[in-house]
Amino acid sequence: MTNPFPPTPSPEVYTAVSAAMSRYVWALDTADIDALMSIFTPDGLFEDTRGTIAEGREALRGMFGGLMARDDFRGRQHHIDSLLIEPRGDDIGCRAYWTVTKWHRDAGEKIFEVLGWSNDLLRWDGHELLFVERRVHYWNDAVGPYRPLGG
Repeated sequence: MTNPFPPTPSPEVYTAVSAAMSRYVWALDTADIDALMSIFTPDGLFEDTRGTIAEGREALRGMFGGLMARDDFRGRQHHIDSLLIEPRGDDIGCRAYWTVTKWHRDAGEKIFEVLGWSNDLLRWDGHELLFVERRVHYWNDAVGPYRPLGG
């Protein structure tokens, strides 16, 4: 049987991917739209959990700006972990889990809002890794990349 997982990336590659993910969630959760745009390539693509695709920084700015303007968005924290990194030619692919948490202070509730996974493509621009594609998907008891035994 062949190993279904890519080879373990170097510590430098792992650190660079982790840093890109950290820059992404910090910019998103602090509603720093300019910082968020700076970590996508000019032709970058984002696909949300509904399958809506924004391509290019102008479209990305519109999609993320609309999300950040929503009252229910404030206070969310996005967490990305379990990075499964794989080389894809000159680019770097990454599959990861993501979790969105929120502390509803007035209600006294600390909750998990949603869980999912992502399929990302990153490219080195000479200084840092930028997102070429970020595709996010839900993961719950009805949807996700789950394969039952024999499936």
